[in-house]
Order: sequence, then C-alpha cells, then structure tokens
Amino acid sequence: MTVVSSAMVEGSVNHGERPRVASQADPFRLIRMGIWLYLFLWLIEGGLRRWFLPGLATPLLVVRDPVALAIYWLALKQGVWPRNILVTAMLFLAPLSWMLATTVGHGNLVIATYGVRCDFLHVPLIFIIARVMRRKDLDGLCKVALWISIPYTLLLILQFYSPQSAWVNRGLGGSTGGAGFSGALGKFRPPGTFSFITGPAQLYPMFCAAWFYLLCRRKLSFALMGLAGGAILLAIPFSISRSLLFGELLVASAGCAALVAGGSLTPQLLGRAAIGGVIALAIVVLTPGTSEAFAAFGVRWKSATTQHGGMEHAILGRVLGGIIEPFSTVGTIGSGTGISTQAGQKLLTGERGFGESEGEWGRILAEGGVLLGFPILGFRMLLLAFICWRTCRAMLRAQFEALPMLVPAAQFLLLGQWGQTTSLGSSIIACGICLASTKNIRQSINPVCMPKSRHRRTLVFPVDHASELISRQVNGLVKPTEGR
Repeated sequence: MTVVSSAMVEGSVNHGERPRVASQADPFRLIRMGIWLYLFLWLIEGGLRRWFLPGLATPLLVVRDPVALAIYWLALKQGVWPRNILVTAMLFLAPLSWMLATTVGHGNLVIATYGVRCDFLHVPLIFIIARVMRRKDLDGLCKVALWISIPYTLLLILQFYSPQSAWVNRGLGGSTGGAGFSGALGKFRPPGTFSFITGPAQLYPMFCAAWFYLLCRRKLSFALMGLAGGAILLAIPFSISRSLLFGELLVASAGCAALVAGGSLTPQLLGRAAIGGVIALAIVVLTPGTSEAFAAFGVRWKSATTQHGGMEHAILGRVLGGIIEPFSTVGTIGSGTGISTQAGQKLLTGERGFGESEGEWGRILAEGGVLLGFPILGFRMLLLAFICWRTCRAMLRAQFEALPMLVPAAQFLLLGQWGQTTSLGSSIIACGICLASTKNIRQSINPVCMPKSRHRRTLVFPVDHASELISRQVNGLVKPTEGR
C-alpha cells in the first residue's frame, strides 16, 4: 500500500519535479509493541515474583493488566476494537458475574473484581492480536520463540540439578522452600521462569507449534531446526512433566498432518528435516545427565500413571473427569466468581488453595452455578468453535501451518486454569496467535485507515495503482485531481 497526498502530486507536477510518494505510517505499531510487551511479561512474570521483586509477588499477579488496558485504548483509537458476538457476550456476562458475586455470592468486592478479571478482561486481546499481527510478525515471533527455547532448556536443566534452596529454584516471594513440584528420584519438576511447572508445560507445546509453523512455511533454517528441535525434545525428561509430553505429542501429530496435507514433504524438506533431526538427537544423546532425567521421568510416569489404573484412567479419566464430574454437584447459584482462585482463597482465608475445585470446569460451575456457569462455559465453547472454524477455512486455502497452532489454543481454552495467571496468559496468547495464523495471505491489499487531515485530502491506493496514476499525471495524460 502507498499513501499519496494530492497536494504533493500536484506540487510535483506543477514544478516539473519528479513526483514523491509519501511513506506510509504504520497505524498499529504501538499496538504491536504492546503485544510484544505483554508476551515478554507473561514469560518473565514468575521470575520477577521469585527472583528480582519478591516483595511485590502479589501485585505482580496483575502486571499484564495495565498493558492489556493500554492496548485496548489504542485499539479503540485506531478503530480495531473487536466488534463481534463474543465480545458483546463478554460485556454482558462480566458485569452480571460481578453483580451476582457481590450480592448473592461471597460478597467480597475485591475477589469478585479479580474473578471477572480472570474470566473476561483479557479476552478481547485475542481478537486484537489476530487483527494487527501480520504474517511477517508471526514469522519473526516464532523464530524468536525458537531461539529462546535453547537457553530456556538449559535453565530447566540447571534447575533440575540444583537444590530447592538454590537461587534459580526460589519460590514465590523469594521463599527458599523452592518452586519445584515433587517429581521422582529426589528431583523436582522445574518451573523455569514461571511460578510453577504449569508454565513450562504450556510453553513447550507452543515452542513445538512454532517449530512446525516455520517448517510448514519453509522458513526454518538448519541451525534453528536442529538446535530448537533438540531443546524441545530435551525438555521432556528434564521437566518430569506428563502434561508437557502429551502437549508436544499432540502438536507434533498435528504438525506432521499439516506437512502431509499441505504437500510440504518434498525431498528437499525431508533432507533438511533429516539433518535437523540428527542434530536434535545428538543434542539429546550428548547432553550430560540425560539418562538420569529419563530415569526420573520413567519413575514419575510409573508412579503417577501405571499405579493409578493405567494411562486410560490416569490421563483420559483425569481429563474427562474434570469436565464431566462437576456437573453432578453444580447448584443453581454458585458461590461467586473469584472465590476458587488461589488469589481469592488467599484474600478470603489467608491460605493458598483452590477453594471448591482445582479444575477449570469445576471452578466455573462452583462459582457461577447453573445460572452463570453454563453461559460462561458456553462462551468458552463458542470461542473454541470460532477458532476451529477459522482454522478449517485456512486449511481449505492450503494454509496448513495454522493446524499446529490450533492444538495448544484448543487445549488451553478447553482445560486451561484461567484462575491461574500463567494459564490465563498462555490461553490468550495461543488463541490470538492461532487466529492470526488463519488470515488469508492471498487476499488483495485493502485500503489502510489513516487519520483524516483538515488541510489536505489523502489518497490511499495499492502500490501499482498509485505508481500508474503518478506516471500518467507526469506525462499529462490525466489531471492531478483524477482518482480522488
């Protein structure tokens, strides 16, 4: 797109000078900067609360909220605030949820506000990310993510071998008790830069999705393919996390399906993948202590899976049970939004906990009951259906790189604990990036909305149209005012 000012064209033609084309300003630049800041704060939020600003651990729970509000203000100013049925439903459910919590629920204004923040405040950001992030922004974001995965895995390895009292394993508020959850063989599940293992378990499937996204678009170099691939694989044993393993397996399955369906498995790509795979496997095999990590992961798998009825009961039963069981105990009116979050329990009882339910579906139904819990779950399912529909449309246009992006988005939207700040952030980011990856890259260039000027009119044309018009004006074939 090129922005052409009629005054500039007329002046150039009248004075015999070569016409100048005004440089196009990016109206969404500040919004994109805000999105990058939101991503950065999500990644380091736990580190700030554990290492650098432990005294502000509680206020830093909402450190991303001012950034989200600033993005909303800029979106309204630039005319890209999302206007759809989902945002409209959110604007109806949010005040209703707050009102019921403060009147017939727990009655605590602060907890009710925090609950509304968890369930609704960040949702519009999904659509803003999808609206303003361009294809080159997504490519750059995925490359940055994969380069980050390399030192991040090294951090997990360091935390795996360090005692819980070490600085890298400090808990919230700088606690020397450690932030790692019990793993196996005396090792703990490392939290990375997050507060708990939940962060890495959601981060690495997103790394994996970025890896396959770039591979589908043939923008993954040998070095990044091997190094990042090795780091993503190496995180599995050192995390001692089954959730991380299954997340990566699901994304890898979708990524392979996207490669096959998109016809991307050319001999050249297979050769590159083979070289990258050799590099990745070499990293896994040659990394010191890998055997100990695999042993710990194996013991963890056996104790948490085999001894609890096998994989079907331990994994599928846990997932399906978390969705189905809360319906058997749901009441007509719940206890009020926010009360089953850890922050809500801390404010209400002085102790950390999950209140009536740790699972997301149980939390929503316990807090909202039939009256409000069902509409909120319906809102989530409608959002999930919309993202799946957009992904299917993208695949019909042969944009199969959106498929691996769908997996973490659907997983976090369906099962993510939005009452926990890390899970909330990963859900919003994954859904926004997935929607952004579904945009039609073959559609024609649309006019850009530019601020109106009081002093002169501005013409907005595609590049080829603007160049042709200027050329014809210079040669005297048309008047300078033609095309307005």
